[in-house]
Amino acid sequence: MGVGFIKTTFTLLGLAGGSYVGISSAMAAGLTRTTRVRSEETPESIGLDYRDVSFTSRGGDARLSGWIITPESGSDSPQTTARGTSWVIMVHGDNTNRSDAKTGMLGIARALNRRGFGILMFDLRGRGDSPAAMSSSGYFERLDLQGASDYLVSKGADRSRIGVLGFALGGAVALMAGSNPNNFGAVVSDSSFADLSLVLRNEMTGIKRPLAMWFTGMEFMAKSIYGIDIKDVSPARAITRSDTPVLVIHGEDDEVIPVEHARLLGRAIGASFDEIESGEETVWIVPGAGHTGSFRTQPKLYIEKLVKFYEAHLGAPHNSHLSLPSTSGEPESQVD
Repeated sequence: MGVGFIKTTFTLLGLAGGSYVGISSAMAAGLTRTTRVRSEETPESIGLDYRDVSFTSRGGDARLSGWIITPESGSDSPQTTARGTSWVIMVHGDNTNRSDAKTGMLGIARALNRRGFGILMFDLRGRGDSPAAMSSSGYFERLDLQGASDYLVSKGADRSRIGVLGFALGGAVALMAGSNPNNFGAVVSDSSFADLSLVLRNEMTGIKRPLAMWFTGMEFMAKSIYGIDIKDVSPARAITRSDTPVLVIHGEDDEVIPVEHARLLGRAIGASFDEIESGEETVWIVPGAGHTGSFRTQPKLYIEKLVKFYEAHLGAPHNSHLSLPSTSGEPESQVD
């Protein structure tokens, strides 16, 4: 009887251990999955000239597809137009692509380009038209953004005059990649999370609460199987040790990433409570805006804030004398 009890105990422990490993592994695998959505529109559909480009992530493990939109300069050479130009690299969120209509990425690109900025839009690894590569909830995607910066520099751009505008996951990627001042001159993050661990733990509520017991196992499996260090996907911690100028934008009614994440990012930057709530300097919380909906909610002010921020830190772009046109008589989302 004693031997049978011991065998039964070890069998149950083995089953429990196998179950823990299996569930932890499945949860870790979820960090690498994304939905591929291809672009249905191009810059040409809104009246912009562009070129298809491709480049590799820093480290070369992913091939990336993008569009480059140069400011009007009378030159067709990307090598020529890159020099002396202030650039903005736009980074989309998860489960979408470089033309994300929900965010209004093409509209934002047009507005910035008409104010003299060069624009580079690209699909993150495993998304849009970028060939298959494992996604990683931001961990490896930061190398994609650094590769985009390297591409512009290879065409003659001054790295200190390259800014970033990232949305949702792209915002987190921008903050992490931009934490090194040698990568970018300025970073704008729209609807980013402050810390991936916080997001994942907050999702483990209600009927998902039991999953919390596998969180440590998920962290271990993510790192050992996929090379993803969940603890390191922390934009808030990254910008705490960064001198790169940062502007955080977040919708007050964000139903995906609660606005508290913007406040955490603001405090990581060093903003006071009054500065965060007033939206004057480093954090702009947009009333009535949902997830990545700030441009659609206040398009004119959105572009004004971007232009002011980028001009202050990247330098005045080509055609910087152009004034912001009135939006009277046209939908607010159509700001040019």
